[in-house]
Amino acid sequence: MDILCLMGLFPEEYREEIEKCSKAGVQNAANKLQWAIVKGLDQIPDVSVSIVNSLYIGSYPKRYKKCFIPTFAFSHTEGAKDINVGFCNLTGLKFFSRYHSSQKAVRKWAEAPSNEEKVLLIYALTIPFSKVAKYVRKKYPHIKVCIVVPDLPEYMSAGGKKRNAIYNFAKQKSIGMIRRDIRDVNHFVLLTDAMKEWFDHPISYTVVEGIAGSIANDTELPAVKRKSILYAGGISEAYGVVDLVKAFISVAPDEWELDIFGNGKDLQTIKDLAANFPNIKIHGLAPNPIVVEAQKTASLLINPRKNQPFTKYSFPSKILEYMSSGTPVLAYKLDGMPDDYNEYFFHIEETDDGLEEALRYVTNLSDEKRKQMGKNAKDFVAKYKNSKAQCTKIIELLSVE
Repeated sequence: MDILCLMGLFPEEYREEIEKCSKAGVQNAANKLQWAIVKGLDQIPDVSVSIVNSLYIGSYPKRYKKCFIPTFAFSHTEGAKDINVGFCNLTGLKFFSRYHSSQKAVRKWAEAPSNEEKVLLIYALTIPFSKVAKYVRKKYPHIKVCIVVPDLPEYMSAGGKKRNAIYNFAKQKSIGMIRRDIRDVNHFVLLTDAMKEWFDHPISYTVVEGIAGSIANDTELPAVKRKSILYAGGISEAYGVVDLVKAFISVAPDEWELDIFGNGKDLQTIKDLAANFPNIKIHGLAPNPIVVEAQKTASLLINPRKNQPFTKYSFPSKILEYMSSGTPVLAYKLDGMPDDYNEYFFHIEETDDGLEEALRYVTNLSDEKRKQMGKNAKDFVAKYKNSKAQCTKIIELLSVE
């Protein structure tokens, strides 16, 4: 099987440039999942993988400092012939430019002789890529097209903000366009089973809610854990971070600390709440290796986000990252989380005082009970949610006629 991945990941040699030029943060979670898919496919026998890459970055000039993105070759593994296709990043022209440069590179691959079955694997329901999917299915009907759907279009680029009527009208038009473009796509990889409800026609699909990070394979865990509850992610009231700070102030013993990594619109709010509590540490944005190390040495990792109407259509990648660290997790059971995760984290009940009660319960447990939960979760994701296991599901799907 010859798989071409049409993606928007960050080539390692260009990552520093992306971080330097991005004005509104970078899509780290999406980048991690795309790389995990590529590395998982690489581990499967009789599968060759190449990448046509069109960066998922903000538009110039508001969200990115450069108007033109260069074309360059790179190799995701020894001998791989991958290409990052350049485009004009100017708002308004970006969609057209990304489509044309991506289509040209995909066409070159599609027309190259091969004795293997060709499959185009696309990451995300975006207009440039949905147009490429439509083009390939029409011009090269022998080539299978599979789209990974990490988010439904309604919930992409929303940023938690209210939008005006013009934006909402344009959004609905774009969703309708995507629906038409993908009608003949062969297969889909969904992050939750409920995502199938979005499609207006029957689809062939599998569910891959996420992929555990490589740290899940680390065999050594810190001998001594800090009495720390850690949150890493967006700082927004909608994500439950304000509730977390209030609950910690209310119930946490003096010997415990609350570490918060990240940035967002409600950062000042939590700084104000924490002003008189030296055991609440607001770290802001930090490089991923620093955050990962802090997760490994903390005593508890928390995701305070509650269920909302859209949560059944998404899986919190934070949960897999947390569990991979070997540190126990405290979280609400979100609708998008498969049931096989249930016994591997401490649950927060969705009641008015559920978060406070859960914090009180877990901080009063023995160190051994907390460590055992963390170890069990780490073993679970290392065995069943690793890149090869999850990507095997994709290959099985692609083998369906």
